[in-house]
Amino acid sequence: MKPLAYTRIASGAFALFFPVLVGCSVLPGGTSYSSDPVVAEQQRRIETLRAELKQAERDTEYAEEREKAAKSKLKAAEDELKVLKTAAGRRNG
Repeated sequence: MKPLAYTRIASGAFALFFPVLVGCSVLPGGTSYSSDPVVAEQQRRIETLRAELKQAERDTEYAEEREKAAKSKLKAAEDELKVLKTAAGRRNG
């Protein structure tokens, strides 16, 4: 192989792996806790409360979707009742 080919291969490999290397070094790999036990416990408590908050937000969104669906079903049932009452009135009257 020619030296130019090695350069292109090396450049290609670098271009592929550079974002991974930078991403791993820039993003936090996990939660690092303080060496002080009291501070570390509070950090863990905050982390747990944040997770609980996110879950509560997801639950709220789900409940809102269920409420909208229930309202929609109720409205459809009420509309169907009106149609049935009108049809029954025409048959009987």
